[in-house]
Amino acid sequence: MAYDEGPDNGPPVVFIHSLGTRRQDWNAVLPGFASERQVFAPDLRGHGDSGRVPGGYRFTEYAKDIVPWLQEIVQEPAALVGHSLGGVVATVIAANYPDLVTSVVAADPPLFTKRRTDDSEGDLTRYRDRFKRARDLAASGMTEDELFDTLQERSPDRPGYISRALARNLVDLDPDVFTLALSGGEQIDFEPDDLIGRLTRPMLIIQADPANGSAVTDDDALWATGKNQLVSRLLIEGSAHEIHHSHRDEFVRATRDFINGG
Repeated sequence: MAYDEGPDNGPPVVFIHSLGTRRQDWNAVLPGFASERQVFAPDLRGHGDSGRVPGGYRFTEYAKDIVPWLQEIVQEPAALVGHSLGGVVATVIAANYPDLVTSVVAADPPLFTKRRTDDSEGDLTRYRDRFKRARDLAASGMTEDELFDTLQERSPDRPGYISRALARNLVDLDPDVFTLALSGGEQIDFEPDDLIGRLTRPMLIIQADPANGSAVTDDDALWATGKNQLVSRLLIEGSAHEIHHSHRDEFVRATRDFINGG
C-alpha cells in the first residue's frame, strides 16, 4: 500500500481519499495540519500506486488494508479524516478497532443509504453515470495527456488543473473499483445502525450543502447525532460534495478544531 507521510511534528492524523481519487487529493489540505501533527495519506487498494484486488472493492474491504498499516506504520492511535468513501472506511475502523483511533472526521460520507426506503434507489443511482464514464476512461488505455484532452473536450469550462488531477487519478486507477458501485450498491457491505451505534470515539460528520447534491441528508445527520452522543454534525452551506476543495479553509478549520478537542 502506497502512502505519504510528513515530519513527526505531533500526534498522527491520517487522511483517506474518496472513490476514484488518490492520496494526492489531500495535498492542498495537508499544510494546514503538518505544523502540529504528523500527517499520513495512503492510497486505497486499486487507487494510485497501491495494489489492485479485482473484485475486492467493498467498503469494509478497504479497511482491511488500513488496519495493519495503522498498526505497523503509524504505530499509535490516530485521528482519521476521510472524504466520501474514505469517511466510511474511517468509520468502519473506528467502530471495529477503537484502540487505533482518537477521533473521526467524515466529509459527506455515503454512510446512510441503507437506512433510506423511499429514495434508496435514486440515491444509489445518483452518481451512476459519472462512475460509468470514469470506469470507461480508466479502462481506455489512454495516457494521462490523452485523458486530459478528453476531459477538457467534454467539459471545456472546467479549470484545466481539475482536468489534470482527474486524468492523473484515472491513469493510475483499477477500473474495477467502480464495478460494484454500478451494480446496485453491492459495495455497501455494512449496516449504518450497527456502525454508528458501536462508535466509542468522537466523530464529526461534515455535511455538504443538500442543494448541491450532498451524500448526507439533513435526516441522516439528525439520525446519527441522535443515535450516538459522540457524533456531531457540521453543515457547510454552499459546499460541494468535495468539501475539502470547494470550502477548503472552513474544512481545515473545523477538522483541526475537532481533532484537537476544540
